[in-house]
Amino acid sequence: MSAYDYVLTAAAAHVVLGSAKRLRQEILAELERLSREPFREPDLEETGPFGRKYAIRVRERIILTYWVDHAVKEVRVIRVEIC
Repeated sequence: MSAYDYVLTAAAAHVVLGSAKRLRQEILAELERLSREPFREPDLEETGPFGRKYAIRVRERIILTYWVDHAVKEVRVIRVEIC
């Protein structure tokens, strides 16, 4: 088990819950990997409207946008996109 946990925004949770079972399992597995590797370099980065830097992890069918809150040991996933 990871020392970090992951947290989803409501919008991200709706994408996960609305996905077909197999895709949902892939997303959950990627979220688990993300929480085990919070210091890993992201594939891309973007800056939000208020200046927060977001990391982006791109996989075959999944794109996760997140930021890591090291103070509380959480990976905060703000967006889940299906390709």
